[in-house]
Amino acid sequence: MNFLIKLILCLSLTLSPFVLSATYVNFDTDNNGLYDDQERKTLLDYLQAEYPELTANYDVDGDGAVSILEQTDGRLPLSMRIAKDEVENNDEKVTWGLNLFPEWIMTAYFQDDVEVGEVATHSSRGNSVRNATQSTTSLRPEKLSNNNGIEFTENSGQYLTMSGQREARWAYRWTIFTFRIDADSGDDDTTVMVDINRGNASNKSSPKIWYNKSTGLNIQFVGRNENGLDKRIMTTKTEVVADGETWNVIVTGIRYGQMFASVNGVNLSTESPQPERYANAEIGNDTSSYIGDDSDGNMAWAYDTLAFGLTEPTEAMVRKMTGWAAHRLDDSDNAINLPDTHVYKINKPVMDKEDFPDRYVHDNDQWTEWGSSINNTDVKTNGGGSPVDIEGFERVFYDDFRSDRVKASYSGESDLWSAPGFNTAVGSSATLIAPNDTTNVYEYDESEQKQSLSLLKVNDRWKAAAFYSVNDLGYGYTWKGPKIFRIRSMFPEVAQADLAGGLFPAFWSYDPDFLFWRTANRIEVDWFEFDGKNGTWLNGLASHYHYAAVDNIFAKSADSYKSYKAYSGQLTEAKSKIEGGIEFWDGEYHTWEFVIDDDMTYINVTIKDTDGNDKWVEVGRVTTPPTYLERLDLQLDYALRSWDGEPSSDREDFTIDSIEVLQKTSNIMALPDIFTSRPVITGDQTEGSTIICQANVEGITDIRYYWFANAYPLTYTTSNEYQITSDDVGKNIRCMVKAVGALDMPEAWTESIRVPADNTPMAPSKVKLLKSS
Repeated sequence: MNFLIKLILCLSLTLSPFVLSATYVNFDTDNNGLYDDQERKTLLDYLQAEYPELTANYDVDGDGAVSILEQTDGRLPLSMRIAKDEVENNDEKVTWGLNLFPEWIMTAYFQDDVEVGEVATHSSRGNSVRNATQSTTSLRPEKLSNNNGIEFTENSGQYLTMSGQREARWAYRWTIFTFRIDADSGDDDTTVMVDINRGNASNKSSPKIWYNKSTGLNIQFVGRNENGLDKRIMTTKTEVVADGETWNVIVTGIRYGQMFASVNGVNLSTESPQPERYANAEIGNDTSSYIGDDSDGNMAWAYDTLAFGLTEPTEAMVRKMTGWAAHRLDDSDNAINLPDTHVYKINKPVMDKEDFPDRYVHDNDQWTEWGSSINNTDVKTNGGGSPVDIEGFERVFYDDFRSDRVKASYSGESDLWSAPGFNTAVGSSATLIAPNDTTNVYEYDESEQKQSLSLLKVNDRWKAAAFYSVNDLGYGYTWKGPKIFRIRSMFPEVAQADLAGGLFPAFWSYDPDFLFWRTANRIEVDWFEFDGKNGTWLNGLASHYHYAAVDNIFAKSADSYKSYKAYSGQLTEAKSKIEGGIEFWDGEYHTWEFVIDDDMTYINVTIKDTDGNDKWVEVGRVTTPPTYLERLDLQLDYALRSWDGEPSSDREDFTIDSIEVLQKTSNIMALPDIFTSRPVITGDQTEGSTIICQANVEGITDIRYYWFANAYPLTYTTSNEYQITSDDVGKNIRCMVKAVGALDMPEAWTESIRVPADNTPMAPSKVKLLKSS
């Protein structure tokens, strides 16, 4: 460490009143919880000395300060450039600030950004600028002095408005709100302090925060389920101080389908149990958000911070944000209003592993080298031959469509397949629609146990279908690391001359990470895409690294990344070496298999042998790029590109018989550190009995339980209990535990237990894992 850094460190220690077991270094010299440009320069000088991978000239203009743009321009965010293990093993802990890693702040309002006097405009910070304004002088709140907040006079009807956030369900994953309120003031019983996307509909007034003189503090999120609106409200009068002087801290949001809220360091709960899952609908442009109540009977109140941000914070991060806000409001050794047991009652939060989630770090040189190396000869080196024998995988997911499980993706009722998904552009010339009772593009054949996706012409307009293994918020079934995706499907027999050129069905994946980090580039892999222009043409393994959902300085433009396709060509016998070739619209079921191993990725498919039985052949292969090994969902759709020709019929079907996923046994049986031991299933293994999945997770309360029978997904739930049904008899039951309240949401599997057909319980220790190739 050089002399300057040592000097800074000593000064920091002198300024800091906090004593930790590790050395505590404080570069937030004004102790306001935010890093200004001068403080950021000092911080980065220190971090470069500690972590050489950060070495760079950040102060580009040489003014002795580093802006967020200078810190980030041409570089990945700090949280993606420092290894979390390095941070944890470093004895010197850096004071945490909300903008220490600014990429995760979407829109934020701090009283620091307002001058003393009437507040006509409160400028926002973050990736999405939405300044809060008030044009009417009499309705403007006021900042009377520094550090005392933006104040709303009682019975004044003062408020600020800002444009609505259409993407709030993705972009406002968490909220920090610090306020004080005088419950003895005002003529009205209720005063609304925050109302985002005000209205009475799914995704409206979410969050909405108000104080009622009888019930106390209320926090609301509104989703949608099969019963209509899914309103979730948490209320407390005991955990909030309403004397007009004392600051209160709220940290709230939705985490993997469950609302959470911490008020002054105490976790709240809803009066009745929350529904198992949560989703909400897209909203239009015509919406506004409010800080304050436009009723003229409001109580007197004030706010210090209102911040909204990306990703879903861990339980530890909620505590950290609470501690940050509490110490920002009270710079004494005792954080205001936090319980004595709170981890940040005395000490300010520091930079730690919670700031370093596992994220995909893109190497564009490696990506370009991989894509440029793809050539037709290597891809087809074993075309038409027997597939390579892949060992060490086992089946973890298998849907044979024994029941109709396709539900609306914007509704909490979906616990398997979600339709039509969050990407409304997928249908191309046709409009994607959700399952409904009048226009059925998701026809389910109960007798044959087949699920169809269709293009349907309704009043001269085409409707399209798509379903995903995750809902619109990204909750559901995803798979990381080496994996095998299989789909058995069929298109009706249609001669090439009768095919509509615009037909465009696909089987593909996203990494849902971009739903949680709207500043991140998006990974897409198209396993197969067929088109009606040529019914033998396979677009296979089209690989994309796309633009971010929100324009920002933390992700490169998609223009700087090329897309690559491993297989692009006809599957005629002459071109593919596959005996007899393949026409996709042939009225036959084919099973497509995509084997993503650590080193190589293979496309395999079944054809008919001379006896009419399925026979596996290899289509092509390519070296596995890092994107394929990321966490991916599964998506299916039937799109129409009308410029290439529309069908003469009114309906085109894509029929699915089964979908299957395999993963490496060694990977799924690895035990993440958060687990004290492998999860286990306990209880009687008989029909009608309730079994329990014991998570064996320490220090985490927010957990999801995924239940399977012979790899068939039964449900996922917040409950660790499952009642064995008659359908489960003779099958292997297994539970996957997902610790969603922990960093990176780690997963661990139980061993299987068998429900014997004769109702004789079998000891779990004697049951072998279900394996399938």
